[in-house]
Amino acid sequence: MPWQQATLWQIEALPPPPPLRACVLGSGSAGNAVIVESAGRRILIDAGFSCRELEKRMRAVGVEPASIEALLITHEHIDHNRGAARLAKRHKIPVYATAGTLEGTELGPEPTRAATVIRSGEHRHIAGFSVEPFAIPHDAREPIGFVIEDGAGRRLGLCGDIGNRSRLAWGRLADLDLLILETNHDLDMLRNGPYPWSLKQRVAGRHGHLSNREAAEGMPELLSHRLRWVVLYHLSRTNNLPALAAAEIGEVLEREGASPELCVSEQDRPTPWLEIAAASAAIPGTMAAFSEAG
Repeated sequence: MPWQQATLWQIEALPPPPPLRACVLGSGSAGNAVIVESAGRRILIDAGFSCRELEKRMRAVGVEPASIEALLITHEHIDHNRGAARLAKRHKIPVYATAGTLEGTELGPEPTRAATVIRSGEHRHIAGFSVEPFAIPHDAREPIGFVIEDGAGRRLGLCGDIGNRSRLAWGRLADLDLLILETNHDLDMLRNGPYPWSLKQRVAGRHGHLSNREAAEGMPELLSHRLRWVVLYHLSRTNNLPALAAAEIGEVLEREGASPELCVSEQDRPTPWLEIAAASAAIPGTMAAFSEAG
């Protein structure tokens, strides 16, 4: 029918949405923070550096701190919230975290009163994004990972400090465009390294940190046709090397015939902006609406 043809032409003529972008401002035992951006809106996941350092790194990648519309905190450990209180108060950024995380995080009275409690499995619309928190195994009060979806249906998943490949986490991290996943340590380096035995047990335990090998073993379950980026996250300076982490994950990607780009995040400097273009995700609802109309 003519009106259907016109509708299809209008859909094809729509300009593509701006890309979904992410930038890891830094990652490791000394601090973690990730900016996610789409359609001019930005959120920050974790604020593990001082406020001054966060502002410096944001500006280095072209982001004004005042443009951040929400701060999502994964858990209360200092390398994930060191600058949260000052950054939130200084730039009036609303904070989102679980009740357990808020209890363990010293945000101060003003940011704490304004903070919003989020829970595993409960979707929220935050700053133009659909945000799904999910529980992860780690030695914190109520730690979570996130799946972030923008208005064009593009999906980013972040799982930082996680002690093992839990069924819940791995289920949430499937069908992504961009995956940010912990590869904290090389098992041999950890066993032969300088940490005391008790700390080695904690790191390698089921509520500690994910090793290169464990991430690599679980990687095939997370691969899909739409996955464009795999970002290796929270590498230990003492018990890992970027080349080791990249080699273990890269070997799996090659063996599986997968084509995502691999990026190893660093402690001392931000990654480049990692972009997901419009082609990797359909415009929500357009084809469904056309099919129903037909």
